[in-house]
Amino acid sequence: MMGKSLRMISILILAVLLVGGVLSGCGQSVDNGGNAAAGNGEAGGKNTPGSDEKPVELTVFVDATWYPFQDWAGEIPEMITKATGVKPKITVATDDKQLALMVASGNLPDIVISFNFKLMSDANLSLPYNEIFPKYAPDVKFDSVKELVNTVSDGNYYAIRNDFSSESEWKANPYANMMVPGLAMRKDILEEIGNPSIKSLDDLDKVFAAVKEKHPEMAPLILNPNWQRPYFDAQFGAYGGFVDESGKIVYYLRQDAVRKSMLYMNSLYRKGYVMSENFAYKNETETEQMMAAGKGFAYTWTYSAAERLNADNKDKGISFVQLAEPLGPDASIMSSGTGGLGMYVSKSNKNVEATVKFLKYLYSEEGWRTAEWGVEGKDWTWNEAGYPEFTYDINDIELLKKMGVYWWGVPTETGVGMALTSYKEGSETTRQGEEYSKITTFNPAIGMINPDTDSPEQIIRTNIDNMVKTEVTRIYLSKTEAEAQAAYDELIKKAEKIGMSKLEDWATEQYGPLKEKYDNLTK
Repeated sequence: MMGKSLRMISILILAVLLVGGVLSGCGQSVDNGGNAAAGNGEAGGKNTPGSDEKPVELTVFVDATWYPFQDWAGEIPEMITKATGVKPKITVATDDKQLALMVASGNLPDIVISFNFKLMSDANLSLPYNEIFPKYAPDVKFDSVKELVNTVSDGNYYAIRNDFSSESEWKANPYANMMVPGLAMRKDILEEIGNPSIKSLDDLDKVFAAVKEKHPEMAPLILNPNWQRPYFDAQFGAYGGFVDESGKIVYYLRQDAVRKSMLYMNSLYRKGYVMSENFAYKNETETEQMMAAGKGFAYTWTYSAAERLNADNKDKGISFVQLAEPLGPDASIMSSGTGGLGMYVSKSNKNVEATVKFLKYLYSEEGWRTAEWGVEGKDWTWNEAGYPEFTYDINDIELLKKMGVYWWGVPTETGVGMALTSYKEGSETTRQGEEYSKITTFNPAIGMINPDTDSPEQIIRTNIDNMVKTEVTRIYLSKTEAEAQAAYDELIKKAEKIGMSKLEDWATEQYGPLKEKYDNLTK
């Protein structure tokens, strides 16, 4: 997911909230969707749901500077506290270095919510779920695929990360469409130029040209700094991270589809469809404000870009539509993700029993639905076809903050759960989701290839990624296609010098056993 991958990501990031209602039944299991079928909300703690005892206070650090909630307040958090007997004390990161400093100082809170899987999946920092759940909540059984994709080299798993669902879960939920990169466009301007058919990148170029001619004061395309190239990568069939090429792992830079996508980005600049300053933007709030001010026609983001821009600009008299259909036969999506945010129980946790009780509730079906969607019957109802129907605008951020709903569920939402949140028949998000579901394939075994922190492989990967952040702009801003190609060739040479081939050889060696384990579980 991708972040919100988030924010993921970004999103990176579409997320969820933490949960509410007391579960009934004598046991709890977690199915392929990460949904608890039943449970009594107990994990052996002294505070029971609905009791008048003072709740247990647990310190929680949210390692995401963009997180919109700064405290544990509102109707839904209060329901969660009532159901679990736990009241978190929240601290949200002020920068991306804060967690590393906390680790170095040995000063960790009870729970860490973070995307940093490799850092926090360490027995010196965190308590393994496969030890604390059997001890304090033996009735909880996580899906075996989710256990596998979160298990690290010491044989333990320290979180069940959010935004991941198994392929079987996706197939069992036809109304759940995976979040994919998207392109939103101004509806009024499309109508002004005659609503042209857009079936290919050539067609899209013609639209940008028409917009540039009619509105020279407007950028035909504004790039979200967190989602600059992913939409165009998808059109060329380019994937990120490690890539399986006939059983051998290569790093994403080697794909010819990536080369084509980078050169296409250069063509957008050379034709004047993207401004050079766009590549210097760091904050997506800045680019969203530019779209709201009418400074751009199209905007790269996720498949919910149009819906979110419409919600944010409903009083400005402008609206957006999504370019829903893939642009050509090469378009494809490979889902190799294994999750994003994890909830890690630190070794310094002062009440593990209460923490497990809290987590048990959040991972339960009734729990994550309440956290993500609100109160059933009041905020949403379940359509028997297989999706929720809301009584409020799920894209209205200020309303979500007021309700205290959605965002506290980020750490425990499944991929399918997040996708169902976005489903609305006929909506812009759903139109694109349905089209891209047809070209999506799955291989989480690739996402399980993760070098250990500070290992030679991790150092190589980090150095390559840092180099690309600097060098890729040279490709985008080249004055000719030949110069762009030369800049790409130079980028590959620099990656090789850093050690890309060594990284690929190591990754290929890891991949075989991981793919075998994954295939055995999913036969």
